[in-house]
Amino acid sequence: MIKAIYDDLCKEAEYALNSKSLTLVHEVYGQAKMARKMCVISKEQFMELNSKLVSNGINNPKAGLE
Repeated sequence: MIKAIYDDLCKEAEYALNSKSLTLVHEVYGQAKMARKMCVISKEQFMELNSKLVSNGINNPKAGLE
């Protein structure tokens, strides 16, 4: 089940980034943060999602999020 949640978060992250929706990226980041706080995903998994969503998404002007 834990692996399934992480996989779902990864899929949602890819969808949010591909759709260029800043709102969706923020929502998925919030879901990842909540999953980490509930110890459903590991710190390493959270950091991977954080890198994908924040470093390469929200804070990257080249991502073209609107």
